[in-house]
Amino acid sequence: MCSTRKYLTMRTDNNLFGVTMKTVSCLFGLFLVVSLSLTMTTTADEPRPAVEAEMFPIPDGTIEELFTFINTVKMTPPEERTQEAVVAHLKAQVKAVVAVCDRILKLNPDEPQQLKVLMERLSGYSVLSQVDESAAKRLNALFKQYENDERPAVVQLIGGLRLQKHASEFFRTSDAAQAKFVDDLFLFIDAHGLDQRTVSIASSLGEALEKSATPQLGAVVYDRLAKALMKLNNPALESQVQRMQAIARRLSLPGEFMEVTGTTAAGEDFDWSAYRGKVVLVDFWASWCGPCRAEIPNMKAQLKKYGDRGFAIVGINLDRTINEYQNYVDREELTWVNLMSQKESERGWNSPLAVHYGISGIPTAILVDKEGKVVSMTARGGELNRLLAELLGDVETGDSEN
Repeated sequence: MCSTRKYLTMRTDNNLFGVTMKTVSCLFGLFLVVSLSLTMTTTADEPRPAVEAEMFPIPDGTIEELFTFINTVKMTPPEERTQEAVVAHLKAQVKAVVAVCDRILKLNPDEPQQLKVLMERLSGYSVLSQVDESAAKRLNALFKQYENDERPAVVQLIGGLRLQKHASEFFRTSDAAQAKFVDDLFLFIDAHGLDQRTVSIASSLGEALEKSATPQLGAVVYDRLAKALMKLNNPALESQVQRMQAIARRLSLPGEFMEVTGTTAAGEDFDWSAYRGKVVLVDFWASWCGPCRAEIPNMKAQLKKYGDRGFAIVGINLDRTINEYQNYVDREELTWVNLMSQKESERGWNSPLAVHYGISGIPTAILVDKEGKVVSMTARGGELNRLLAELLGDVETGDSEN
C-alpha cells in the first residue's frame, strides 16, 4: 500500500533505554514507555548478567547531577542487538536508575524532587515489566503503595501507567472489555487532562483499531481524542484535530451512506445520485502507486463480468497532474469516471475527498451497495470478487440478484 501519515505534534518516536519503541512519553520527563518486540521473561532467582555491575557505575553528586546521570543512562544504547543483550542492557539501565533514585532520597529532596524519583522508578519498572516478571511484581507493589495518594501528579502518573498496561492487553480482551477500556481512557482524560502518555495511548489505539475487525470503535477513539484536543484551544493542533475527525468519519462508514462529491477529471460536476441502484466500487488511487496499478486488471475484469448486472466503478484519483492521470488512463484504457480537482492545490493527498475521509494509504477500495450504503472498506482482489458474486449473483452459475 502507498501511504502517508501525518503524526500528532505531541507524539514522537524515540529510543528508550537504547531500544527502539513506539513512544508513550510523559510531560514529567519520564522514560519513554513502549511495547518491546521481545517475549522472554525472567524471574528474580535468575543470575544477573555481570554487565549490570559495571556498565553504569553510580557517581557522587548533587540531586540535579544525579537526575542528569539518570537521563544519560536511559539514552545509552546497547552495544549488541541480540535479544539477550538488549534485555540484559535494559535490566542494567533500570537497576542503575533505581539505585540512583535511592541515593537521591538520602539527600533530602524536596517534594517535587521526590515526585520525580517516584516517576522515574515507576516508569523504569513499567518498561522492564514487559520482559521481566519480577519487575512486574515490583511495579504492582508500587501501584498498591501509592494507590491512595491524593497528590494530583501521583494520581495522574499511576492512572496513566495502569491504562498503558491495560492498553498492551487490549486485543486479548472481549469486545465489551475493549469498549469499556475506551470509556475508562477518556473518563481519565476528562478528569486529568491530556498529557503525552494519554495522547499516545489513544492515538496508537486508534491506529490499531483502524486496521482491525472493529474499525467503528476506532472511529469512537479518534472522535473523542479530537474533542479532547479541541479543549486545549491550541491553534497548532487544529490540523491534527481535523485529520482525526476525518479518519473517524471514514471508520464510521460501514453500514452507512457514503457522500461522494466533486469534479471529474474532465471538469464536469459529479452526480453521485446517478449511481443509486448500482453496486459501486469507490477507489482511491494514483498512477504512481504500484499496488493501485496491480488492482486495475481485476477491476477491469469484474466490470466486464458484472457491468450489465449493475456494477460500476468511481475512481478518486490522487495524481499530482492531469497529464500523469490522463496518460495512464489512455494507456490502460480505463472507462470509468474519475474525480480529480481542477485546482493544483487540491490534488494528490490534498484531494478534497481524500482529506474528507482521512485517507492515508492507497489503494483504499470502498464498496457501496445498491442502497448507497458501505458494505466493505477493503474491497480489493478476491474480496471484491466475492462480494460482487454475493451482491449481484454468481455469473458462472447464472444466479442473479436482479
